[in-house]
Amino acid sequence: AQARHTALFGQTDGMLGLSRFLLMLALFPCLAGAADERNITIATDATFPPFHYVDDAGIVTGFDVELARAALQRAGYEAPQVVVTAYDELFDGLLSDRHHVVAATTGITPERQAHYLFSEPYFETCQAVLVRRAPGEPEQLTDLAGRKVGAAGAMTSAMALERLSGTVPVILTKQDVTEDMIRDDGRVPLLESGTIDALVVDEFEAVEAARASQGRLRVLSQPLAREQYAFVLAPGDVALKQALDEGLQELRKDGTLRRIELTYGVERGSNWPIDLER
Repeated sequence: AQARHTALFGQTDGMLGLSRFLLMLALFPCLAGAADERNITIATDATFPPFHYVDDAGIVTGFDVELARAALQRAGYEAPQVVVTAYDELFDGLLSDRHHVVAATTGITPERQAHYLFSEPYFETCQAVLVRRAPGEPEQLTDLAGRKVGAAGAMTSAMALERLSGTVPVILTKQDVTEDMIRDDGRVPLLESGTIDALVVDEFEAVEAARASQGRLRVLSQPLAREQYAFVLAPGDVALKQALDEGLQELRKDGTLRRIELTYGVERGSNWPIDLER
């Protein structure tokens, strides 16, 4: 221990040096390899079924939530708490230690990795394109050239839209996203009014909107951009990330991950992602 202390902090003398070393271990238990004994809290915005939502009984659940809970329990955290937090506060909450793991269908991007830690990926999805179903409407991605294509400004859909050349990008505001983007009955006012000609959204949102639209909308079969979901942690929470990753690996090996996928209906068919239209 004294040799490790010297290497980390320089030469010290006698009990004073040892006292400082013990104090550092108390403040930073990871230096001693100590187990993380915190009561871990999982945060989600509970706005995206079947991944995270509040059910009819008022319970916060979903694929992301239950997978995070199971992985943490497998890693030795017996009773992780789940809280609902507004999306805008999810990541700041990690930095202020209000919660420790974000489980909210967060795509891994270089910009986000510069500020936060990500677990290993637990789900692969894609950004898809929702269009009107009518003669002359786009049939494939190349047909979007010259057309107005919308995407939420703060989301990975906007990053995916940058890959489309020749379109007229329409960056949607926060108000557009929360109030008017996709209604529960499958209506997409901006799309159906002609304000935009196509909408880039997560594949699950796109498919559910098309299903609910009763034939008015369809999803282009070509995915626009692949995306991997992962759990998000504070940048210094390396030990918790390692424990969470190990828990995920065990769940994948023993089939628990597959069972949770089936429970929430997010399992993949053999044709994914080639044939998105359903």
